[in-house]
Amino acid sequence: MFIKSLFITGTDTDVGKTVASTLLTGYLKQKGVKIASYKPVQSGADTLHGKLAAPDVEFYKLANPELNDKEAYTYLFKKACSPHLAAREEGIRIEQEKIIDHYKQLEAKSDLVLIEGAGGVIVPLTDAGYSMLDLMKELAVPAVVVARTGVGTINHTVLTVDKLKQEGVPVAGVVMNRLHIGDPAVELDNQWMIEKLTKVPVIGVIPYMDNPAEAIKNPSLLEKVFSKFDILEEIAIDKQSSSFR
Repeated sequence: MFIKSLFITGTDTDVGKTVASTLLTGYLKQKGVKIASYKPVQSGADTLHGKLAAPDVEFYKLANPELNDKEAYTYLFKKACSPHLAAREEGIRIEQEKIIDHYKQLEAKSDLVLIEGAGGVIVPLTDAGYSMLDLMKELAVPAVVVARTGVGTINHTVLTVDKLKQEGVPVAGVVMNRLHIGDPAVELDNQWMIEKLTKVPVIGVIPYMDNPAEAIKNPSLLEKVFSKFDILEEIAIDKQSSSFR
């Protein structure tokens, strides 16, 4: 049983999940893979041509121009905050069954579904505390963790990976994102230590970029960033976690 979908999560908000998801989409599309980019819940809507738009979905379109907005998200909220609060302020209850049904429709007509979460692993979707982690478990797909490259990332990344493993969610890999220019020696050691402590491979390192949108048009850069991504072809879900269903 090989990977059919991936859930892109992160160690925190604004760690670069959308950039990682979009670059990965571009990389896989140039390999001929039919991708469905999916953001189940987007808070912090933009106004585009007089209508509310999901900013993450608009970014996906740079790599996937044919993407249909209505297929790319299930819930869209105006306020830029935790989904449970954004939903409450608009008088809407997020229903996981609706998200799961939406995902299954995408899975049925795609080679791979890239699902991007909101914030980190424990971000609540409902006032009852149903979280991104709970959704990941119900969708039953492996996770890719997006992490910063700089100081502090070891703690955040190891805690995130450990929590996912404890809950039976297999972790396919870590993508590290160089949000700021830092000490290369520190960043390389961070990568090495994260792999050592988590036993999870770093499958991509995104370099610092003034304009990430330009990278999507650069096939050689995408190849370099995701040079280790093809190891996922060899990862069977049931090898990562016997408790995962």
